[in-house]
Amino acid sequence: MPLNIPFKSYRLDNGLQVLLHHDATTPITAVNLWYNVGSWNEKPGKTGFAHLFEHMMFQGSGHVGSDMHFRLIQSVGGTVNGSTAFNRTNYYETLPSHHLERALWLEADRMGFLFEAMTQEKLDNQRDVVKNERRQRVDNQPYGLWLDKTLEMAFPPDYPYHWPVIGYMEDLDAAGLEDIQHFFETYYHPGNASLCIAGDFDEAQVRNWVDSYFGTIPRGVQPPGVRARFEGYFGGEKRELLEDNVQLPRIYLSYHVPGMDSREFIVGQILSAILSGGKSARLYNELSYKRQLAQEAACFLFPMLQTSLLMFMVTPQNGVAVDKMEAALQKEIDRVTASDINDGELERIKNQIVAYKVRELQSVSHIADGLNQAAVLYNDPGYINKELELYQAVTRQDVVTFAQKWLQNSNRVVLTFIPKNE
Repeated sequence: MPLNIPFKSYRLDNGLQVLLHHDATTPITAVNLWYNVGSWNEKPGKTGFAHLFEHMMFQGSGHVGSDMHFRLIQSVGGTVNGSTAFNRTNYYETLPSHHLERALWLEADRMGFLFEAMTQEKLDNQRDVVKNERRQRVDNQPYGLWLDKTLEMAFPPDYPYHWPVIGYMEDLDAAGLEDIQHFFETYYHPGNASLCIAGDFDEAQVRNWVDSYFGTIPRGVQPPGVRARFEGYFGGEKRELLEDNVQLPRIYLSYHVPGMDSREFIVGQILSAILSGGKSARLYNELSYKRQLAQEAACFLFPMLQTSLLMFMVTPQNGVAVDKMEAALQKEIDRVTASDINDGELERIKNQIVAYKVRELQSVSHIADGLNQAAVLYNDPGYINKELELYQAVTRQDVVTFAQKWLQNSNRVVLTFIPKNE
């Protein structure tokens, strides 16, 4: 079932891509701005900059005071936020349609005039905020280092996925205003951005606002390309045992697989759903429900370009040995590589994925984000209408071939947490 989400696409003279999706049935409008920059655009020794800007962009700009971006949107009943990933950064507002101009003006002001309001005090303050975020989410959490360690094991030091999106705190400590201004000027400009507006609006008026507020911002220089595709597939199994302040052991088993710009990634998503798509899926059903070995069992794919990781995570029940737990997990992986997948199971998973994506695209905020994702990551905003057909076209043999090709011991890293003093 192909989707039919209508949209119009055009570019300003300064390179800004603009996407418009009109929906007169809703009284709200979503403004969604993607910058084609994420942690993979950083360099060793200068990590965490993209995520830092997720915070800095709300600290005021040339004509907007500190914290006023939040206040000006929330005061009219809107919501506002931002997020950073490996390959992109986005900022977004959803608000009553008659306040749309406000959101466009705010986004344009920080794109064009952020550093008119930047100070060392703001940098120091937000650097401390990020440090606290890392302490809460990583350093002081049980198993909190799982992602840092997995990425460091899976990718060489100069590869752009070697570090986590939040970066390393020593790099942020060493960064000065000149460093972050250079990063901003390189990536946060119209020629490296996509603006999507979805909801109820007058198209002529919106085009006028976009041209008025964004059109005078300089294009910026074309950013440097990201380094070559990953060449470390099947480089031999790597293992690390980590003692930590945890109550139970946990195993993270990660396979190198193609990135989300490959059709194989969609096959991998279906495989991960077969294994871990709810309580009827294999990992929970076999390892937790039937055999009572695992307290938790999951499988998921990282959304990354060029290359990715298919990760398994299992936490054994108290008293279950780590070796026994890993062997049971390996048995479930071996079932897939031995072609133990039936057509009914595959169709159920495909239907689940399609239903989820259709439900998600009922809101203008998700449509705006989906159009921008298609435009920035796939260079085709129309991909949003093609994606479901790609899922539906996956066959049982596709899944088996994917598993047999990529789920090999020589293509994985294994990180095992154990309680200290065990």
